[in-house]
This record gives sequence, structure tokens and C-alpha cells, in this order.
Amino acid sequence: MDIVQILLTVFAPVLFLSLKDTKVISAISPVVCCYLIGIIYANIGVDVSANISKIATDASVPLAIPLLLLGTNFVGWFRLARPTVISFILIVITVCIVSAAVSLGFREHLENYWQLAGMMVGVYTGGTPNLTAIGLALNVDENVFVLMNGADLVLGAGYLLFILTFGVKIIGWFLPAFKYSTDNKEVELINPWESLTLLNKFAHFVGLIGLSGIFLGISLGLSNLFFGKDEVAFIILIITSFGIAFSFFKKVRAIKGSYEVGQYLLLVFCVAIGTMANIEELMKGSMTYVLFLGIVMFLSIFIHVLLCRLFNIDRDTAIITSVAGIFGPPFVGPVAERLGNREIVVSGLTSGLIGYAVGNYLGIAVAYLVKAI
Repeated sequence: MDIVQILLTVFAPVLFLSLKDTKVISAISPVVCCYLIGIIYANIGVDVSANISKIATDASVPLAIPLLLLGTNFVGWFRLARPTVISFILIVITVCIVSAAVSLGFREHLENYWQLAGMMVGVYTGGTPNLTAIGLALNVDENVFVLMNGADLVLGAGYLLFILTFGVKIIGWFLPAFKYSTDNKEVELINPWESLTLLNKFAHFVGLIGLSGIFLGISLGLSNLFFGKDEVAFIILIITSFGIAFSFFKKVRAIKGSYEVGQYLLLVFCVAIGTMANIEELMKGSMTYVLFLGIVMFLSIFIHVLLCRLFNIDRDTAIITSVAGIFGPPFVGPVAERLGNREIVVSGLTSGLIGYAVGNYLGIAVAYLVKAI
């Protein structure tokens, strides 16, 4: 059955990415679909190769991280409207403080509380890539990955539904209106991957994987040089630094498809980690994780809105940066449409990508700080 598991891990992400714009898959999200198909496969009585799952999980995230960052214009982000930068910084500070405080309150109930603190910082500053990277760096049990993503799915869906319905109006009671530019040009969301032929897509895919593989190889070498072993937390941070550093080169940023290949690799991770999940274990203590994650999420959102009021941040900027931090770039477009404001799309997307970059550093730092306390 090894060949079936390999094919599932490699091609299920391709399937769900190709269907991501359909109503069903977009509603559930490719990430959740990949987790679910991995869990289903692992719990229908077939033999699952632990080695295949481990190789896929260990390799996919480190390879994905720099690709997600290569196309980001970090310098340009700081030139965005002042409220965008301030609002996102407020999110980051709030999530770090709330995650640390809540995790300390749960230390009698969750033995891995300090690891969860780091994962919460990651997932609510950049999304799933940070949660998975930090979890790997902190050697979190594979079942915890699925539990945390399941809890995040349930509560995140609630927050997204709130925003897409009456939440915009309620938040608008507390925050000032968005000030449009004089030309109010619409921003067109373009997928650069779509402009490539099938052969060019394959060439780009192989080249980008190779580039990321070089980053990973150097990171592994540095880890063994300094620590005499593969120190995963160090490797994740070095790989993140490579992605950020090379993004400052215009020619690198212009490479097509880097973000899309990074997304694919993350979905490979989701399938693989799903095949390592045990449903019986998932059912145990799941409500504790939901409670923990819920307190962190909604307390962070509440405090962020209060701080935006204090700093006079407008409603649309507060919401789009919140969505960028909690859900990552994929949800920026739909929420911007709900707000009826396409001017904020670029700032929202960029904020989400910045979250990918800072989340790994902050998450690992907060985790070890909480552990020390």
C-alpha cells in the first residue's frame, strides 16, 4: 500500500488546488480537505507507512517556507499607509501577550502548554504555515497538529461568518470609516501561475524546489556545524531568514509561481500529517484545545479592536489586517469584497505574507519564554 500512500500524498494537493475555486472546496478550504483525506486514509484499516509520512512532514514545511516568502516586497510594506502597518503591529503584539498569558493559565491542564503558546503566535500572525513550522520546530506530537487545526477550523469559521455577516457593521460602531484615495483604483488579483504553459509550470516547479532545497541543505549544514545535529528550531529560523533575504532581490521576487509551489508543499504536509492521526486520540481532550484556542483567538481580536480605537485605525484596515493575521492571505480577497473595498487588498495580502515571516521567529521565542517562566 506504500505506492497508494505516496500517490495520495503527492496528488491529493494537486486535486484540491485545482478545485479551490469551486463552492464546496472553497467553503471547506484545500487545507482542511487534505487533512481530512489523510485522516480518512489512516483510519480505514489500511497499513500506513510511518516512514513515508515522516519524510513528507519533515521535508515539506522547510521547503515551503522560503517559497512563500520569496515574492514578498518587505520594504514596500513599510511604505504602505501608516494605519496598515500600525494595525498589523498591534495584532502581533496582542497575540504574543495573550498567547503567553493564556498558556500559563492552562499549564495545569495541558502539559504542552508552552508549545501551544508558540503555535498560537504563529497561526494568528500568519496562519497554517507558521503553526506547522513552529510545531515541527518544537517537536509537537502529530495528533496535536490535527487537534489544533480542527479547533482553529471550527472557531475560525465562526469568526469569518461573523465578519461576513453583521460583524462589519458592529466593528464599524467603534472604529472610523476608511478614507478612500482620490482615484480609488480597483486592484485586480492575478495568479501568475496561470500564465505559464504546462511545460513551464513543471520547469518552474522543479527549479523552485531545487532552490528551496539548496536553502534547506545550507541550513542543515549550519545546524550540524553549530550544534552537531539537526536542530529543527534553528533550521526553521535559518530557512525563514533565507526566504526574507532573497526576497530583497527584484529578480528573485519576479520568479513566477513561488507562492503557489509553497502552498502545494504545505498541502503535502497536511495530507501526510493526517495519515499519522489516530481518531481515538483526537477525540480525547479535544474540547480543552478548543477552549484554549478560543480564548486566545477572541481575546486577541477584542483587544486588537480596542487598540485600533485608541490609535484611530479605520474599520476596513483593522478588519483586513486581522483577517490577514488569523487566516493568512487566501481570505483577504473575499473579506475585501464583503467590505466593498478593493483598495485594501494589496495591504492585506502583504500583511499576511509579513506574518509568515515574523511568525516563526516570534512563535519560537514566545514558546521558550513561556517554558522558562
